[in-house]
Amino acid sequence: MSFVTMDDIIKFAVKQEEAAYNLYKNAAAISKSISAKKMFEEMAREEAGHKEVFGKMSVEKAEHYKKIKISDLKISQYLADVPLKPDMTYQEILIYAMKAEENAYQLYTNAAASVEDPQLQKVLNVFADVEKGHKIKIEKIYDEHVLTEN
Repeated sequence: MSFVTMDDIIKFAVKQEEAAYNLYKNAAAISKSISAKKMFEEMAREEAGHKEVFGKMSVEKAEHYKKIKISDLKISQYLADVPLKPDMTYQEILIYAMKAEENAYQLYTNAAASVEDPQLQKVLNVFADVEKGHKIKIEKIYDEHVLTEN
């Protein structure tokens, strides 16, 4: 992955969000559980929203971005990867989603570290923060509905 221009970053980010959207839509389609379908469909809608936001990103918008401190539970770091399968449990769905969002966060963070242009770094860091926020949201659900109940 090599980013030279803002356009390169936007195209890449939109493509990643489209892939995440398709992943969650496909996961919803193969899921046998109604709750799993709903969860994956909600995540697909969020990724569609990310795609729209990322597609409209500019250096100026990135400059005005205010990073919000959100407590990262870091749950995803301690869980093993879960394969996508039709009969996933609620816990497996959340783990799968956390890992996907963690990977997206790492991708943008690593990309930001690999470019020299500070403006491009800022945009990539904004994208990383969006993905991290999504991961943290899923971790909180996991903490409230899986860890608390077990």
